[in-house]
Amino acid sequence: MNETNWLRTLEQRVNPQTAALIILDMLKASPDAPPSMEIPRIKGPLQQLIRLIDSGRRVSLPIIYVRNSHGDWTVLPNLRYAWMSQPNYNPGHYAEGTRAVEFHDGLEPRPDEAILIKHSYSAFAHGPLDLMLRCRGIKTVLLTGGAVMGAVEAAAKECFVRGYYLVIVSDCVVPDSGPDFDIVTRQAAARLGAIVASTEEITRIWDRLPATENSAGR
Repeated sequence: MNETNWLRTLEQRVNPQTAALIILDMLKASPDAPPSMEIPRIKGPLQQLIRLIDSGRRVSLPIIYVRNSHGDWTVLPNLRYAWMSQPNYNPGHYAEGTRAVEFHDGLEPRPDEAILIKHSYSAFAHGPLDLMLRCRGIKTVLLTGGAVMGAVEAAAKECFVRGYYLVIVSDCVVPDSGPDFDIVTRQAAARLGAIVASTEEITRIWDRLPATENSAGR
C-alpha cells in the first residue's frame, strides 16, 4: 500500500479539486411554525455554514444540499414506528409542500450546485449520492448540518466504508457542542480517521487560493 497517497492533512483534504461539501438537513423542519420560531441552536452553525459556502464557491468547490422528504410512498414501516414512539411525533414531519422541507434562509442552492432528496437518516440510502461523488472524482467529503447524532453520524460512517476521507466542520453541525457533538466527533476521529476542523481553519486554506473561472459566474 502506497502511504504517500494518503490524505493526512487538512490542506490535502479540502483541496477543492477533490473535495465536496455536503449540507445535511438544514431545513425549517416544523410545517407550521413561523420564521420567528426557528430553533435558536441553528443560528450559530447556520451563519458559519453560509460563510463556508461563500468561501467554497470562490474556489468552485462542489456543493450538495441534502433535504428530507417523507410521505406514504417513502416511509418504511420501521421508520414510521420509530417516529410514532417519540412524544413529539408529527405526521406532517418533512412533508412535501410544507415549509418544513425548505432550506433555512441564507441557504440558496445555485444552478450548478446539487440538491439531493433523502428518505431516511442516511443520505446514501435509496439514492445516488455515491454515484454523484464518484462522477466528480471526489476523495474527501466535508460534512455539515444536523443532527450530529443522526444524519451527520450516518453519513460519516457511510462515507468511510465507501472509501472517502472525512472532514467534519465543527461549527457547522447541529449541535456544535455538548455530549452528542463530543461523542460523534471523537468517534469519527478515532475510528474513521476524520479531521474535525472549524470554518476558520478551512476558509483560511481556501482564501490563499486564486478564484477560479467557474466561481466568477456563480
